[in-house]
This record gives sequence, C-alpha cells and structure tokens, in this order.
Amino acid sequence: MFNRRRQIILGLILLAATAALVYGQRAIYTFKILNATRIGQQFRQTYPHATRDVVFNPAMTPRLDVYAPASGDKHPVLIFVHGGGWKDFDKTLFASVAQKMLPENLVVVIPDYTLYPHGDYRLMAREVAAVIAWTLDHISSYGGDPRRVVVAGHSAGAHLITLATLDPSYLAEFGHRSDDLCGLVGMSGVYDINAQFAFEQANGREAPVMTTVMGGRENFAATSPISYVRPNLPPILLIHGDKDETVPVSISQDFQAALQAVGARSSLIIYPGAGHSDFLFAALTEQSPRVVTDLARFTQQCGQ
Repeated sequence: MFNRRRQIILGLILLAATAALVYGQRAIYTFKILNATRIGQQFRQTYPHATRDVVFNPAMTPRLDVYAPASGDKHPVLIFVHGGGWKDFDKTLFASVAQKMLPENLVVVIPDYTLYPHGDYRLMAREVAAVIAWTLDHISSYGGDPRRVVVAGHSAGAHLITLATLDPSYLAEFGHRSDDLCGLVGMSGVYDINAQFAFEQANGREAPVMTTVMGGRENFAATSPISYVRPNLPPILLIHGDKDETVPVSISQDFQAALQAVGARSSLIIYPGAGHSDFLFAALTEQSPRVVTDLARFTQQCGQ
C-alpha cells in the first residue's frame, strides 16, 4: 500500500512538473509575441520613412507596408512574408523585422495575406505572387533595386513564397517569372504537405486547419512546393532549427536534396538547438541575431 501511494504521489509530482514546464514554455512564447508586437507597432507608427497600407492589387483586400532607408536608392530589397499556421498574425507584428534590417541598407516590404478561414492556399499564394509583382514593378519609387529583390518567409510564409515562385502559374498571372527575383529564403518552411501531415499524425495530431486550407488530403501533392522543384530557379537559402517540434528539420533537408538533384543554387543552414520560431522572435529584440546576419548577407550579396 505504501509503495502504491508513493508511486501515485511521484506520478502526480511528475505530472505537475510537466504541466508547469509546458505552461512556462507557452508563457515565454506568448511574452515574446507580445513584446515583438509592442516593439513592432511602435516602430511602424513612428518610423518616418515607412509607407503603410499600400494597395498592391486593387482586386485584393490585404495591404503591405514598405520601410525604406533614410536616403539613397538602388538598395537591395527584402520581402518578408510571415507565418502563423495559415491562420494567425499580421504584418504589424513583424514590423520589427524591418527595424532590424534597415541598418543593413535594405528596403523591406512586409505584406498581409488573407488568413484561414477566409482564404485557402490558392488565394494566399496568389496574393503573395501579387505582392512580388508589385514590388518588382514599383519598388524603385521607394529607393529599391528591382533587380535585387529577395522574398523570404517563415513557416507557412515559407510555404507560400516557395509555392508562389516555384509553381510558375502564380507569377505568370501578374506578368512575371521566378527568375525576375534575385533570391528566396525559407525559414522553418513547410515544403512538403504530405510529410508534414505524416509528422502531425505521428504526434497524435490531425492538422485540420492545414488540411482544410490545402483543399483536402487528395490535394497535398499539388499544394507542396517540393512538387515544383525544377532547374533554373533563383538562388535559395533554407534555414531551419534542429530542435523544431512544429515542422521537422527533415522537411528542409529533403527539400534541399530535391533542389540539389536538379542543380539548383541552394543551401541549407541548420541552427543547432533552435526551435520553430524562437530564433525569429528572439531576433526581434536581440542585438546581433544570427538570422538577421544570414538574411542580410544573402540579400546584400544577391545579384552581385
């Protein structure tokens, strides 16, 4: 009886400790998002060289923000498309990305796109393609060089930028091609929807939002950027944390292998000890974050 009671007590202590750890991790994550939101909103409202809520396509509801250096022209350009599981966040939260990149003499474009349940993958990718087209056509008016435009995305954002550029039909609708871009950067990206769904199932999850956004399981291959890997793509940089428990690093590794198999100019950087988005949110408040250095170097060197 004593041993049984001791086992129950130890079990309850372990359960409580696990719950406290999970709650603590969630609290830290929430704090980072709230802190990034506060910093981003303040910067977005006060930066004197920001152009807010630009209409990038009159037939589409979302808007974009442009952040330009104080002076000069022909600056490299970074388009940053946020993640959030195709259902969360907006461009305001990621204004701090512009704040970090502006000292690198980049023009930064941060768009919104229609989130679930109001949009599916096709609408989201079309909007991202329209953002890319607008940037290529108009960024010279904001001090940017249209020949040196790099598009980057995190998580769901990485899925959308690679789908919108590797599947040629998206940019073609707006009069452009993938080779009009100088480069792509995918961070913690979902490049293979079938592989992501298998990962979710292996961890006891069903991924209902992803499944609905992609139009059902029968559509997973058509919605996967890895299905559109082909030669003659712009340079591609992939970044992934090896402790990512949301999107496994193997998805980036397999995407890199597929790109290399067709002779693409691609590279993969794996951040030791990094999770899914901690390296990104931490970068918004750190002094010299690695992801900012890697993004800036890739964008500055592109086209040189």
